[in-house]
Amino acid sequence: MKEYDPHSNKMHLMEHLRELRKRLVISLFLITIGAVASYWYAGNLFTILCAPYFQAFPNSPLIGTSPTEAWILKLKVSVVAGAFIMSPALFHQLWLFIAPGLYSHERRLVLPFVLLSTSLFLGGAIFCYISVLPLSYAFFHDEYKSIGVTPTIRIGDQISMTITTVVGFGAVFELPLVTYFLARVGIVDHTLLLRYFRHAVVGIFFIAAVITPPDVFTQFLMAVPLTVLYAISIGIAYLVTRKRSDAPLPVAQSATPEAPPTGP
Repeated sequence: MKEYDPHSNKMHLMEHLRELRKRLVISLFLITIGAVASYWYAGNLFTILCAPYFQAFPNSPLIGTSPTEAWILKLKVSVVAGAFIMSPALFHQLWLFIAPGLYSHERRLVLPFVLLSTSLFLGGAIFCYISVLPLSYAFFHDEYKSIGVTPTIRIGDQISMTITTVVGFGAVFELPLVTYFLARVGIVDHTLLLRYFRHAVVGIFFIAAVITPPDVFTQFLMAVPLTVLYAISIGIAYLVTRKRSDAPLPVAQSATPEAPPTGP
């Protein structure tokens, strides 16, 4: 049976937009379900998210400055937790959106894609929570201590910093997987990534400055692992490129009969 060619049945722009809207609606529905389930455990989630702060600021209570702040933060935490809970289903929706542009043998990678993308996202978030947040909060506590000020932090600021940093690390840890698929389709290879390594480092620090709180220390803590991930991505691209180059090329059959040799 002839393999399906995704280029033989191209979707129009409006079809792509309708498909994107469909996947976004389903994703929002999944996040809502996860958020509703997480709302009943918002108190426990607050305890978990505040643990790195209290570890570094043991004598600095968190305060609220608005009557509605606690409820709004509960909703915010529930939505983020719902996205984490539903992350396998969300990555599956992403796969369903890009699947029409893949060959049939590439579509069979749906399970590895969902498992790897979920593992990388959760792994990045856990790495941030265990390693980065304690160092960040300890650094900020020492800065307060150096000027002799006892901090009293708004809970909204603390939760926002924690969520932004954790989600940011989860997102950037997807870089090796993204590089793998880009290398498979021939968009990038290891030579291209090596050629633009210095540009990539500058871009990494820019991305770290955008998706982390506005402090140099946290940006540095994100930029260093992201640079390591970029180096790992170069190795992944090299392995994929070598595998593609070592694969036997299909024998092309000419559409016209070979001309007979001419001679004297």
